[in-house]
Amino acid sequence: MERVKATVADVSGTTHVASVAPRSTVYLNGRATRPSLRRLRTDRRPAAPGEVLPLGAHLLAPRRGYTHHGIHVGGGRVVHYAGLVRSRLRGPVEVVTLDAFADGRALYVKLNVRATYDAETIVARALSRLGENRYRITSNNCEHFCEWCLRGESHSEQVERWLAGPRRILANLGQLVAASLRFAPRLRRARSRATAS
Repeated sequence: MERVKATVADVSGTTHVASVAPRSTVYLNGRATRPSLRRLRTDRRPAAPGEVLPLGAHLLAPRRGYTHHGIHVGGGRVVHYAGLVRSRLRGPVEVVTLDAFADGRALYVKLNVRATYDAETIVARALSRLGENRYRITSNNCEHFCEWCLRGESHSEQVERWLAGPRRILANLGQLVAASLRFAPRLRRARSRATAS
C-alpha cells in the first residue's frame, strides 16, 4: 500500500511530518462502507463503451435505490419492463436502445448467469412479452422479467432483500412478545408474593 505524508502535532504542540499508510476505506469502525461493498461486487462487470454485447445478455443499470434490468436482443437494443423508470405510472415491456436503457448511467453485464435457455430462445422469450403492461414492483418487475426470460422463473433478489428487513423486524418482535408472555406469569407470582408479605 502506498504511504502518504501526514503532519501530526505532539502534546507539546511541535509538528512533525510522518509517512503513514492511508486509512482503509473498506472498513470504518469495523463496518464495511457502502462504496467498498459496491467495489467488491463480483456478479457484474462494466460494459465498455462500444462493446458488442452477447445476444441474450442480462444487463443492469443502477438507479437511485435499485438496479434496473433488461435483456440485450442485438443491434444495440434492450427489452425491459419500463415499469416506473420514467414516471409514477407503470410502463409496458418495450424495446429501447442501449443508451435509453442506461439513461446516462453506467451499464453492466450480469455475470455467472445460469440460463436455462440458449441466447436465441432468451431473445424470443423477451420479445414475446412486448407490450405487456402488468408491472408490479413486488411480483412482476424488470428483474422478474429477465429471470423469466433466462430461466423460466420469475424471481427478484432485490425484492427479497427489501422484504428481508421488515421480516427480520417482525420475527424479532414476535420473539420479544413470546418471551414477555413466558415471563408474565413469573412477574404476577412475584407481585402477589410481594403484596402478601
